Amino acid sequence: MARRGSILGLTIKVAKAIDKAGKQATRDAERRQKALAREQAQIERNNEKRIRERERDQIRSQKILENEAKQALKYAIDEEKQQLKNSLINAQDEYLERCSERAVLRKQFINSVLR
Repeated sequence: MARRGSILGLTIKVAKAIDKAGKQATRDAERRQKALAREQAQIERNNEKRIRERERDQIRSQKILENEAKQALKYAIDEEKQQLKNSLINAQDEYLERCSERAVLRKQFINSVLR
Protein backbone atom coordinates (compact mmCIF):
# COMPACT_ATOMS: atom_id res chain seq x y z
CA MET A 1 0.00 0.00 0.00
CA ALA A 2 2.85 2.27 0.58
CA ARG A 3 3.68 2.28 -3.08
CA ARG A 4 0.18 3.13 -4.05
CA GLY A 5 0.29 6.12 -1.81
CA SER A 6 3.51 7.24 -3.30
CA ILE A 7 2.13 6.75 -6.82
CA LEU A 8 -0.90 8.79 -5.88
CA GLY A 9 1.33 11.46 -4.35
CA LEU A 10 3.53 11.37 -7.42
CA THR A 11 0.56 11.77 -9.78
CA ILE A 12 -0.75 14.66 -7.67
CA LYS A 13 2.66 16.30 -7.79
CA VAL A 14 2.86 15.82 -11.56
CA ALA A 15 -0.68 17.20 -12.00
CA LYS A 16 0.17 20.21 -9.84
CA ALA A 17 3.39 20.78 -11.77
CA ILE A 18 1.51 20.58 -15.07
CA ASP A 19 -1.15 22.97 -13.76
CA LYS A 20 1.53 25.34 -12.45
CA ALA A 21 3.40 25.21 -15.78
CA GLY A 22 0.16 25.93 -17.65
CA LYS A 23 -0.62 28.91 -15.42
CA GLN A 24 2.94 30.21 -15.83
CA ALA A 25 2.70 29.82 -19.61
CA THR A 26 -0.60 31.75 -19.56
CA ARG A 27 0.98 34.53 -17.45
CA ASP A 28 3.99 34.68 -19.75
CA ALA A 29 1.74 34.91 -22.82
CA GLU A 30 -0.26 37.73 -21.20
CA ARG A 31 2.97 39.56 -20.33
CA ARG A 32 4.20 39.23 -23.91
CA GLN A 33 0.87 40.51 -25.24
CA LYS A 34 0.90 43.47 -22.87
CA ALA A 35 4.52 44.27 -23.76
CA LEU A 36 3.67 44.04 -27.46
CA ALA A 37 0.63 46.28 -26.96
CA ARG A 38 2.77 48.84 -25.06
CA GLU A 39 5.39 48.76 -27.78
CA GLN A 40 2.80 49.23 -30.52
CA ALA A 41 1.20 52.11 -28.59
CA GLN A 42 4.62 53.74 -28.21
CA ILE A 43 5.29 53.37 -31.93
CA GLU A 44 1.88 54.88 -32.71
CA ARG A 45 2.52 57.83 -30.36
CA ASN A 46 5.92 58.41 -31.96
CA ASN A 47 4.36 58.34 -35.44
CA GLU A 48 1.66 60.81 -34.39
CA LYS A 49 4.32 63.04 -32.83
CA ARG A 50 6.33 63.05 -36.07
CA ILE A 51 3.20 63.87 -38.06
CA ARG A 52 2.37 66.79 -35.74
CA GLU A 53 5.96 68.06 -35.99
CA ARG A 54 5.80 67.92 -39.80
CA GLU A 55 2.49 69.80 -39.78
CA ARG A 56 3.98 72.45 -37.45
CA ASP A 57 7.01 72.76 -39.70
CA GLN A 58 4.79 73.17 -42.75
CA ILE A 59 2.71 75.83 -41.01
CA ARG A 60 5.88 77.59 -39.85
CA SER A 61 7.40 77.58 -43.34
CA GLN A 62 4.10 78.73 -44.85
CA LYS A 63 3.98 81.65 -42.39
CA ILE A 64 7.57 82.52 -43.25
CA LEU A 65 6.72 82.52 -46.96
CA GLU A 66 3.65 84.68 -46.33
CA ASN A 67 5.71 87.14 -44.29
CA GLU A 68 8.36 87.28 -47.00
CA ALA A 69 5.66 87.93 -49.60
CA LYS A 70 4.18 90.70 -47.46
CA GLN A 71 7.63 92.20 -46.95
CA ALA A 72 8.36 92.06 -50.69
CA LEU A 73 5.03 93.74 -51.42
CA LYS A 74 5.78 96.41 -48.83
CA TYR A 75 9.20 97.05 -50.36
CA ALA A 76 7.65 97.25 -53.84
CA ILE A 77 5.05 99.75 -52.63
CA ASP A 78 7.70 101.80 -50.85
CA GLU A 79 9.88 101.81 -53.97
CA GLU A 80 6.92 102.85 -56.11
CA LYS A 81 6.13 105.68 -53.70
CA GLN A 82 9.74 106.82 -53.80
CA GLN A 83 9.71 106.77 -57.61
CA LEU A 84 6.51 108.82 -57.57
CA LYS A 85 8.09 111.34 -55.19
CA ASN A 86 11.19 111.53 -57.37
CA SER A 87 9.09 112.06 -60.48
CA LEU A 88 7.12 114.82 -58.72
CA ILE A 89 10.35 116.49 -57.63
CA ASN A 90 11.70 116.23 -61.19
CA ALA A 91 8.47 117.63 -62.60
CA GLN A 92 8.57 120.52 -60.12
CA ASP A 93 12.22 121.25 -61.00
CA GLU A 94 11.38 121.22 -64.71
CA TYR A 95 8.40 123.54 -64.07
CA LEU A 96 10.58 125.98 -62.13
CA GLU A 97 13.19 125.85 -64.87
CA ARG A 98 10.56 126.60 -67.52
CA CYS A 99 9.22 129.45 -65.38
CA SER A 100 12.68 130.96 -65.07
CA GLU A 101 13.25 130.57 -68.84
CA ARG A 102 9.92 132.32 -69.49
CA ALA A 103 10.86 135.08 -67.08
CA VAL A 104 14.12 135.57 -68.97
CA LEU A 105 12.25 135.57 -72.29
CA ARG A 106 9.70 138.10 -70.93
CA LYS A 107 12.49 140.38 -69.83
CA GLN A 108 14.16 140.09 -73.23
CA PHE A 109 10.88 140.77 -74.99
CA ILE A 110 10.13 143.78 -72.77
CA ASN A 111 13.64 145.11 -73.29
CA SER A 112 13.39 144.64 -77.07
CA VAL A 113 9.99 146.34 -77.21
CA LEU A 114 11.17 149.24 -75.05
CA ARG A 115 14.19 149.95 -77.24
